[in-house]
Amino acid sequence: MSTTVPTTASIAVKLFNAALFLEASRRPSFANIQTGAAPSLSGEARKAKGQTAAGAPIVRVTDLSTSAGDEVSVDIFHQLRQKPVMGDKLIEGKGTNLKYASFSLKIDQGRTLVDAGGRMSQQRTKHNLKLTAKTLLSPYYNRLADQICLVHLAGARGDHYDADWILPTDDDVDFDEIMVNPVTPPTFDRHMYGGDATAIDSIDAADKFTLAAVDRARLVLDEMAFPLQPLRFEGDPMAEDSPFHVMWITPRQWYDFWTSTSGSDWRALQANAFERRKDFNHPIFKGDAVMWNNVLVKKQPRPIRFNAGTNVTVCTNTDVAGTEQKTAGVRIERAILLGAQAMADAFGSTGGKGGGYYFGMNEETKDHGNRHEMSIAWMNGKAKIRFKGTDGRVNDHGVMVLDTAVSTT
Repeated sequence: MSTTVPTTASIAVKLFNAALFLEASRRPSFANIQTGAAPSLSGEARKAKGQTAAGAPIVRVTDLSTSAGDEVSVDIFHQLRQKPVMGDKLIEGKGTNLKYASFSLKIDQGRTLVDAGGRMSQQRTKHNLKLTAKTLLSPYYNRLADQICLVHLAGARGDHYDADWILPTDDDVDFDEIMVNPVTPPTFDRHMYGGDATAIDSIDAADKFTLAAVDRARLVLDEMAFPLQPLRFEGDPMAEDSPFHVMWITPRQWYDFWTSTSGSDWRALQANAFERRKDFNHPIFKGDAVMWNNVLVKKQPRPIRFNAGTNVTVCTNTDVAGTEQKTAGVRIERAILLGAQAMADAFGSTGGKGGGYYFGMNEETKDHGNRHEMSIAWMNGKAKIRFKGTDGRVNDHGVMVLDTAVSTT
């Protein structure tokens, strides 16, 4: 029977667990750079306690840390649409009810473990194996969280898999449990296609990502009755005068975009991004980024890819967002267009030692004190936000996707 040996006092464990969450939240990852800052708790902002600002693509909710339960609900109130009452006509009794929709997501505990080896393993190397194990455990969560965010936003895991993926493909027995919440395909009204394609099974090799695809995305946004809300990050002086959306494209889509754009146009795209970031040094503008028509285009960390012959789940043109299968005829990759409030990222209490923070680390000795094992735990759930609108139609709230063919060379 193994014996658990605490290595530090409880107050130190609590501080360390809090530091784990702080570090995981501040790393410049795919998820973190798109999460709003926590609101200041004054005036009306007090109502948002435990939730980050709503102008970013990802809204982080932490109020479950102080209450029991494995589910959090997010409500949205719809805009007023009733006709005005004119002149001296009676207005009494003509009021409209506030209409809202609710979205809920679940949270679950996730853990990962590292065996730091025994005394002889440590004797054979100059590296501190315990310290190395702790150092590697912290960024592990960020890599996994980024991949879960990407898959939820894309509405599919896809076929791509290499050594950089932690998240298995969706045919793995543990996939659904790791994702915590169901992966829902893009709703019909939020699904775009490259070139002249109108469905995923009509995409051919010529339907690649080009500058025209950005223009079409802009047109779709402009013609929507209730378009994706633009991004409003804290400290952006142009948030009202020049609102923007962000489109994440895969490395191969980026290659097709770059090679199909003239040098002068590409320099203009870079200049647009540089101009928009003036007086607003947000990390979302760092790295590979160009801008056109108030759409910031950035390179995804890894692709969501469907190989030729893969059956892809898509939504039908129905109010309830029913689904069907379509077969990809060529290699297809998925770009993701984001506005505000595209995803909810909820944290709960891990409980146990250290005061039950959002993260926890545990260390144990095994084999009569010869071996050391370390683990981290988190209580979290992520999900794409979708609501039923006032028209009775279910739609993704802050995200659209664009499927294109990609070069295979």
